Amino acid sequence: MIDRTLLRDLVKAVIAEEVAAIRKSSPAPMASLPEERVAIASDADLVAFARRVLSLAGDPGKAKDIAAGRYPFRLAQAAPRHVATPAPQSAAPAPAAPGAQSHRIDSGVVTESTLNKLPRGLSRLLLGPGVTVTPLAKDRARTLGLTFERIKP
Repeated sequence: MIDRTLLRDLVKAVIAEEVAAIRKSSPAPMASLPEERVAIASDADLVAFARRVLSLAGDPGKAKDIAAGRYPFRLAQAAPRHVATPAPQSAAPAPAAPGAQSHRIDSGVVTESTLNKLPRGLSRLLLGPGVTVTPLAKDRARTLGLTFERIKP
């Protein structure tokens, strides 16, 4: 059995070292990081934003920037949202309507697990230029009636 007091002391020491390292490093200029506009007009938007932050936090560098306040989020004017009707289960998903709900993924890998964590009611995923989609994610997207759309840089 591990001594709880010893474990607490070790955790405190590690945290103190990390905080000291963060304070010593010079902050990155705000202009070098992409600014993210966030529109939160509903509970679904809030959930999507929370998931986006968790997704970004998967990258240790971005997680440190977010925690230190160096990753800029800006509140955008909320556009009126239309609830997308569920797509019928067919071999090929129908093309997304212009007012359909979408979710943007700018970096990383889209996996089946990623799709399962997204809020229901989405009809398309907007993918950044470097985003990779796994074959299982493609199958799951078909099942969910999601379409992928690449964002041009």
